[in-house]
Parts: sequence; structure tokens; C-alpha cells
Amino acid sequence: IALSIPLSTTPRSFSSNIMLRRSGPALRNATRALSRAALRQYTRPALASRVSAFPIRQNQFAGIRAMSSLADISTESYKVELKPSGVAIVRMDLANSPVNLIGDTFMNELPPVVRALEANSSVKSIVFISAKKGNFIAGADIQAFTDKAKEGKDAVKEISAQLQAFLNELEGGKPKVAAIDGSCLGGGAEFPLACHYRVASESPGTVMGFPEVMLGILPGGGGTNRLPKLIGVQNALPFLLQGAQKKAKQAKSSKIVDATCDVNQLETAAVMAAEGLAAGTLKVKRGEFKGMYKMIEDAIVNYSFARDYVFKTATQQVMKASGGLYPAPLKILEIVKKNAGGKKFCTTAGYDLEADGFADLALTPESAGLKAVFFGQTALKKNPFKNPKPVKQIGVLGAGLMGAGIAEVSINKGLIVALKDLNPKGLQVGEKNIAASFDKKVKKKKMSVFDANVTKSRLIGLTNEDAFWPKHFKNCDVVIEAVFEDLGVKHKVITEMEANCREDVIIATNTSSLPVASIASVAKRPENIVGMHYFSPVTAMQLLEVIPHEGTSDEVTATAVQLGLKQGKLPIVVKDVPGFFVNRCLGPYIDESMVLAMEVENYLQLDKAIKAFGFPIGPMALADEVGVEVAFHLHENLRSDLQERMSGANIAGMEAIKGAGIKGKRFGSGFLSYPGKAPGGITGMFAAKQSIKPNPVAVNAMKPFMKPAKYDDEEIQARISARFVNEAAFCLQDGVIRNAVDGDMASIFGVGFPPFTGGPFRYMDRVGIQKYVDNLNRLADKYGPRFKPAPILVDMAASGKKFY
Repeated sequence: IALSIPLSTTPRSFSSNIMLRRSGPALRNATRALSRAALRQYTRPALASRVSAFPIRQNQFAGIRAMSSLADISTESYKVELKPSGVAIVRMDLANSPVNLIGDTFMNELPPVVRALEANSSVKSIVFISAKKGNFIAGADIQAFTDKAKEGKDAVKEISAQLQAFLNELEGGKPKVAAIDGSCLGGGAEFPLACHYRVASESPGTVMGFPEVMLGILPGGGGTNRLPKLIGVQNALPFLLQGAQKKAKQAKSSKIVDATCDVNQLETAAVMAAEGLAAGTLKVKRGEFKGMYKMIEDAIVNYSFARDYVFKTATQQVMKASGGLYPAPLKILEIVKKNAGGKKFCTTAGYDLEADGFADLALTPESAGLKAVFFGQTALKKNPFKNPKPVKQIGVLGAGLMGAGIAEVSINKGLIVALKDLNPKGLQVGEKNIAASFDKKVKKKKMSVFDANVTKSRLIGLTNEDAFWPKHFKNCDVVIEAVFEDLGVKHKVITEMEANCREDVIIATNTSSLPVASIASVAKRPENIVGMHYFSPVTAMQLLEVIPHEGTSDEVTATAVQLGLKQGKLPIVVKDVPGFFVNRCLGPYIDESMVLAMEVENYLQLDKAIKAFGFPIGPMALADEVGVEVAFHLHENLRSDLQERMSGANIAGMEAIKGAGIKGKRFGSGFLSYPGKAPGGITGMFAAKQSIKPNPVAVNAMKPFMKPAKYDDEEIQARISARFVNEAAFCLQDGVIRNAVDGDMASIFGVGFPPFTGGPFRYMDRVGIQKYVDNLNRLADKYGPRFKPAPILVDMAASGKKFY
């Protein structure tokens, strides 16, 4: 009997107070009115007679009849429930899928459900909520969409047009409320934009955004129309161009949701909003544009000169960030500009322009490459190895940049971490860096103070001077060493850990150049030793190379991969060879860069050409960033193994560069001279703009070894990229990587191989294997045997095979 009173109508309820803390005055007033009405309705009969304390009212009989009539409306993926107040709740639970997606099932099942509810007189309003924890609608079914693209532009445009038509239908009729918890992205975010009210949970996993641009496409369900109309062109462009994702409170500030609440009160809040909308007591007031923002918005719509200026500036920013290599952001700007100028937002013409642009982009090779990256990431998030051990606590040795980074990503994912350094001074530096990182997240409102403190509490700081450190390491399931890259030091660490940890502890080495088998050679239990090569900075770089040596057990490999996944990494398993995979491909890339640096008139041309090819950074700047000595050490480490494939660079010239003190950017002496900090105030306004230039010290050191020649950017791109790509093929041929997907993802997330290509293997498929082999042979004939194509490529060209 007590449960027959809806929680949302219980006066002064704790649940209402929680839910309303982020709602507007209108929703609060509506709720209070509903609560008073409910109180009167349910208490008056109770005063008259105990027997009839909670009688079934006439409209409740109607509700029961309506529920029986609604039983046939529900589908396998969309279940309907009718509240006595007339609110129909549609629970979205896509069958045979861990997340809700917009695809065939969505389009086949949900529109009939909505139409039936619209036609039912017992239904006053509708709430859409997910039955899947932590997921509203994750976006479109990318695989189904990719398959459809094979049918051509018209088929793709029809997908967009059908979704637009349904969401337009949703936008009309009875009040509809979206109750959002978890990921609400892409088409999943376009769906609630078509609802009349949006409530989002304050769960950490609740995010809204439009990441279509990351797949080389644009929002095709009305997003480029509804979003600018809702929040203005100025605020919409970052969402559309950057794929920005907002948490619940940020989304409310941006006015793409109307209210936020605790996740446990989400359904209650949504039902209350739906009741208020149906009764007319909840008036949605998102606020009109005001002040200077309104003036600029009006100017964008009404005056071509203002519109041209805004979109010209936005285009310049896009070109600077992307080099014009990604067509999607430029197409988004084109469509939004046309719709703004013609006042076409949310009109037939506006939607048609969006659908046409969506179809054009979907068929581009750039979109194909970016979708391949999406599928590759998804594949790497699954552990291909069975029976990993559970890991609750890990130890990290060394509190430097790498060790502190590994510790930070681990505690951030719920692991307890014992971080040990030689002395308190070293430990303090690491702890300070970790604390500063979380403080920055709090400052940017990406994390609450409470959550930051809870996360930092999982870190246990220790030093060699603490006699009790072995007690903490006895509890560790895995110990990761991030000490100095010296074989003797690593041997000492292995011996020390085996003596002080449990016998089943896994010891992972974060080596970037030493053979894992050599490190494991002193171990009593070598089967428990594995390589885990993190990339710097650990908190930003997603890639992790897991390197089992020949004696590593399968369970240890599986556990290392699972730990990497827990830390938020994309792990690939690679063979224990010099350079592993990423650095093994990077070595020939560096080799050719040094050849060209001593041939071209200005080696800045190399950086310019390689960035124009699609890499985020050129080879000279890369050497400065990682450290010239580190880059040259990698070159030296690979020469004996790769032999003629590392035979291009002038070794004496490289030694001269090192002898001149060229060490890298952080040492203030790299290949490039970087401009200092610009002066502030009026002086800065009139100061001449400084630019990056070749370091004259490096130039002078190289002069005796120069062999002047002139090359256009295309030839530079062909030579440097070919050395990386060809070596990737050798790695696949020699079993250094398991498959082409691993190689593509490692290349993109390890060194920034142009993402729109899909990686080196997809790039070769796109060019054509035979054509690429012909190009390698041309380069080999002209510049030497270091360009000789890998045998696997020659065989594939002869048989007409592809990697995908």
C-alpha cells in the first residue's frame, strides 16, 4: 500500500530535496504543487475510514486498463511502463548489446513505440531512460553505418534523412523527457535534443557530446541544426568541431540539459518533470541570449560581414590545427554558416544540407581511416589472453616522471599503489607532481575535492630508508620498475623484489631499449618477468607495449595486458627484440631524417613537410622533445640488428652533433632555437613576433658533413614515411607484432602516425600494395638498399593481397 504512493509525490521527501538541488525554480514550484495535491488526495480518505485509507481511484482503474493496452507496445529492446499520472516510461535496453546504439533496431522498433504512445489517450507525457547502467545511448552503430556506406551516397544520405525525420516527429506531440545517465554521444546526444526536457545524472560517467568529427563525419540527426539554434553558433562550434564532451554540470551550464540530479533520483526527477510539462506547471525557461553574446549572434545571422569574419576566423583555427587534412570540420563550418545566413536552422532546407554533407563525408578516405581507428581501439580494449590474475595493489619503483606517471594513472583507476624511491627527496618530487595533477583537475572542475582526496589516499609513499617498505610490497600483485635504464641497476631491482615480495608477484620492467630476456636472466622465477613499456607522458599517452620474453608465462602476459586495460591504456603484445615495435619503426625514420638534415638547405623543411603529411610533429622537433641523446642512442641500439636498414645516416656527423652539446629542448640546446616568453603589456603588443629557427650551433656542427641537394616536400615525405612504413611491414613479417591492427594502432597512438590514414598498413592498402612496392624500389634505386621493400610486401603485391 505504501508503495502505491509515487515517491515523486511524497511531500518533503529526501529524494525530492536531492533531485531539486540543481533544478530551476520552475521545476521546484511544480514539484511542490504536485506534492501538495498528492498529500490532499491521499490523506483525506484516510481520515474518513481506515478500511478505505488508500482506495483505488477511478483514474487508477483507467491506468490499469491502459497498462494492459500498452503491453503490446513494448518491444524486445524498448519496454513501456505507464505511471498512474499518465507518464509513460520507455526503458531502452538494446538486445544483445552492452550499450544502446542508434541502428536498425532503434529505427525499426522505437518509432512505432513512440507513435503508439502518442495515439494513446491515457499517456500524457513520455520519459526515455536507459535500462543499461552507465549508458544512455553511446551513439550510432558504426559497423552498420560503415557497411551501408558501401552502397553509395544515396544510401548514406537516406540514413541521415530517416533519423532526422524520426527526431522531428519526436520533437512534436506530447511532452518528452530524456533521463540521461552515462555516455550520451553522437546520435545519442542528438536524440535528447529533440526532447522537450533533459535531466542528466551527476555520475562521473555521464557525458554529452558530438564526437562525429573524430570519425571524419558530422552529426547527421539534426545536430548541426538544433545545437546552434539551442545554444548559439558561438557555443555550438566547439562542440561540433572538437568533439568536446561535457559532464552533467558542464552540460547544464552550456544549456544542453535543463537539470541535473543524483543518479539514484534520475527516474524520479524525469517523471516529475514529465508530469509538470503535461500539467503546464513546469515552464521550460532556458533563457534568451543576452548582452554581447546576443549582439554577436544577431550579427552572425543578419549581417554577412560579421558572419564572414566569424567563420573566417574559425576556418583559420581549423586549418592551423589540422593542416587541412581533415575535411569534416571544414564541411561543418560550411553547413553551419549557410544555415545561419539563410536562417535555415531546423528547416527542411537546413536538414537537407546536413544530410548531404553527412553523406559526402562518410565516403571520404579520411573517414574510412578514422573509423578504422575507432574499430582498432575497440579491439585493443579486449584482452586476447585468458585467465589473468586479479590485481588490487601494485608497487612502482622510481618516483621520476615515468614512475610517478604510472602511479598516477593507477590510483586514478582505483588501484592501491606503493611508490618507492631511493630517498625522501626523490619521493617528494614524485608525490608533488601527482598531487599537482589532481589539484589541476579540481581547479578545472573535472574532479571534486572529495574524489581527488580519496584518489590520492590510495598512494603509499616509501623510500629505501623506511625499514617497513617490504611489508607494503608483500601486498603487491605486480611490481613495475621505472628505474635508470642500466642493466646492472635493473638486475639489482629484480633480485631485491624477489627477496622481499611474494613468490607469485609479477615484476614488470618499463625498459625502452634493454632486452627483457637479459633483465630476466638473474631472476629466480623468470616466468614472472615481463616488459611493460609505457610512453611519456604516461598520463597522456594511451599506448602500452607488453613484452613477454621467451620464458614469460601466459598468465603473466594476460595479467600485464589486463593491468594495462585497467590503467586506461591500449596494450599491444610485442616480441622481445631491439626497439620492440614502435621504436624499431622509429629508428629508420630517425635515420632518414638525419640523412636529409645534412642534405637540405634548411632542416626546418623536414618538419614542415612531415607535418603536412599528417604527423603532429616533425623529426627535428621530435628529437628535441624526446632528447637528442635518447634518439641517437636508439639509432645506435638498432644498427647492429637492422644493419643495412639503418645504414643511411652519417655516424661521424651524428657524433659531431653530440660533441657540440646538442641535447634537446629541455636542456636549452636542441636542433631548433625556440622563442622565449613574449614580454607582457604594451611592450609585448609591439614586440616583433619570434619564430622557431635552426640552432646555429647544430648547423655549424653539421657543416663538414653536408651534401647539399634540393628536394620538394613530397619527396621528403616519401623518403621519411617509407622508412617507418617499410619497417612496420618487416615487424609484421617477423612476428614482432601479432597483426596489422596492432601495428596500426601502435603507430598512431605511439608516435602519431597520421590518424586519417588508419595507420601504416591501412595506408599501404589505400595506396595499393603493388604501387607502394614500386615506390620503395624507386627509392632504393635512387638512394640505396635501405629502401628495399620487405619480402612480405613483394609477396602480397605478386598475389594481389591486402592487409584488410
